[in-house]
Formats: sequence, structure tokens, C-alpha cells
Amino acid sequence: MMIDLAYSTNMAVASLKSSKLRSGLTALGIIIGIAAVIATLTLGSSFGDYFSSEVDASGSNYIAIGAYKEDLLHEQQIDVIRNSKGVVDVSPVVGASADVEFMGETKTIEIYGVTEDYQNVTSVTIEEGSFITDKDSFMAVIGHDTAVDEFKNELGTGSRITMTVKNENNEDVTRTFTIKGVMETPASMITIGSYKTIYVPIEVLQEMTGKDFYSSVYATAESMEALNETEEEIKLSLMRNLGISQREYDNRSAVPLYFINQADLIEEVNGMVLTIQYFLLAIGSISLIVGSVGIMNIMFVTVTERTKEIGTLKALGYTSKDVLVLFLVESVIISGLGGFAGALIGLIISYIGAVLLGMPAGFPLSMLFLGIFISMVIGIIAGVYPARRAAKMNPVDALRTA
Repeated sequence: MMIDLAYSTNMAVASLKSSKLRSGLTALGIIIGIAAVIATLTLGSSFGDYFSSEVDASGSNYIAIGAYKEDLLHEQQIDVIRNSKGVVDVSPVVGASADVEFMGETKTIEIYGVTEDYQNVTSVTIEEGSFITDKDSFMAVIGHDTAVDEFKNELGTGSRITMTVKNENNEDVTRTFTIKGVMETPASMITIGSYKTIYVPIEVLQEMTGKDFYSSVYATAESMEALNETEEEIKLSLMRNLGISQREYDNRSAVPLYFINQADLIEEVNGMVLTIQYFLLAIGSISLIVGSVGIMNIMFVTVTERTKEIGTLKALGYTSKDVLVLFLVESVIISGLGGFAGALIGLIISYIGAVLLGMPAGFPLSMLFLGIFISMVIGIIAGVYPARRAAKMNPVDALRTA
């Protein structure tokens, strides 16, 4: 005689119903573990998608070049970068801190001098007005947060502001600018400064500060695939221009510049997300281990309680394999139900978390099936030993059990 799967399932369900509280507590460890694992994987995916979109929004195939010391990047170096193989656009940047006055209210805000190419390089999005051009003089573009938070939303296109900066002689230099555009928030992840930022024509800020050098340079490559190669071309060209030997370049002992490209940021973000995921998965795995031990223990108790039933089945002609399958099915059902509940809870937690954090929120059904699959595998592993013990019972000895 052989027990079919449907019969085994019915017997397993009947056994679980007869001890609902015990079954529920047994499944609790699996529920918590699977919920932690699924929430971690789903939230980690949302984190990755969010930060990748932020990096993508910050520009297309960009390379940021900065100097460790002042008075290093001049127009000659900009020409070197612009003429490097694979470079499409270049935008130098000058930064300064300014006291900005509007309608009798003064705030200290970071301002940056840029060219019109800066908008293309960093994908700045304008919500009102337009970005500055190389033909503009005393025009400015402000971050959305500057208008809303710093000046209580009274500052907008057409407004006139007065900016005062210190020049190289530590003297105050004051100029009046007209707001030409308001930048969306968030503009991008890599846009220099914060969203409380003001952009002005680079030549105007250089004239105000008395500096003829640049703080940093932004460049774009032809494609993402050519990004690292283009960065290397820029490095070698600049090193030759600055008189850095190949030996010094190789050991980086005298390289006064630093480089950050979009691929580096994506790799760094992915690494950060993976680290967080691994850490949280380790915590979730502990719960899964506890849950599997709980299932194994409860199956041992079940086998002990049903010793006489096992003896009866064997006396009626059921084989050891039939008994093994019977108890394995029970183990899989309790872990599978726990896995389904845990995966559902994990998806709900991750969805709510993503919404609260302002990240892309999803409800991937694939994660639900993954949770069920993992829990059923755990159920098989945890149930094998107790089931084998039941299968090996001698029917005569089992029937003698009181």
C-alpha cells in the first residue's frame, strides 16, 4: 500500500488543526525570519533603484575633477581637458561663500560660478525661468530650497538680490544680480553644493573674488562604456601638462588632483546597498535558523505523540517511505504557511518603508514566491530527521506504546 500526496496532505492538515497554538508558535520563527529576509531584499532593491536614479539624474557620463590645492586649474588645464580623447562637454566651476541680501533679510549661502554647459553636464532641471548663459553678466539661478526656506518663497524670477563676497585681499565686494531661473529640488545627487545654492556666471564670480583659477571641473564622456577610458585620458593629459612624471603618477605620491566619475558613484552605491543587505540578511538568517530548529523540535514531539498511529499504519501495510512522506509533508506545510505569511508581511513592511523614505515602492510577487520556496526548503531540511526516525520505527514496538 502507498499513501498518495493528497491523503498525506489531508492527514498533515488534520494534525496541524488539532494543535493550532503549537503550530502557530512553531511557524512564528519562520514568519519572522522570512519577513526579515524579504523586507531586506525588497528594500535593498528600492535603495539601489533610488540611488541609481539619483546618480543618473546628476548627469550623463560625467567626470568630476577637483584640485587638492588652489591655483592649480586654469584655462590652460581646461583646454587640456576639453581636448582629451572622448570628452564631449566641459564646465569649470568656481565656489565662494556669500552674504545674500533680499528685502532687508541677509543669509549666508554658497554660490558657484559656472558656464552654460554646466546645465547639460549635471542635468540641472529648471522649474521656473531659464539657466544662465555665457552671455549673461549679473544674472543668477537659485535652488528651489533657497527661495522656499531661506527667503520664505518670496524670491523668484525677476527678483533682485545683492551678494557680497570676500576677495583675495579680504575686502568685501558687492554686486546686484537678477534672478533668471529657479532650479528644481532635487536637481541631482552630484550637483555641487546643496539645494540651497545660487549659480552665477563664472567670469563674474572670478572678478568678484579676484581668483583666476577654478575650484573644480565637470566633463562628460561620449558614453558610459568609455567613461573610465576617458577619465584615464584626462588624467594622463593633465599630469603631462602639470609636469608630473609617470613614476610619480603611478605611485600617486605627487598627484594634486582627484577624480570622481558616474561609474565610481554607481559602484559605491551598489557596494553600500549590498553591505546593508548582507548585514540585515545575517540578522534575518538567525531567525530562520531558530525557526528551523523550532520545526524540527515540534516534529520530534509529533512523532513521539503519534507513535501508536505510526505502528498502526505500518501494521496495515504502509511502508517506511509512506511514513517518511507523511511527516515531511506536515513539516513542509507548516513551514510553507509560515513562509507565505512572512513574505507577505515582509513585502508590506518594505512597501511602507519605501513610501515613507520617498523611494520607488513596489510589491514584487516574485519575492512572495521566493519566501515560500525558502521556507519549504527549510521545512524539508528540518523535517527529514524526525521523519526518518518515524519511518524507522518497528511496528510491533510502536503498537506496544501506551
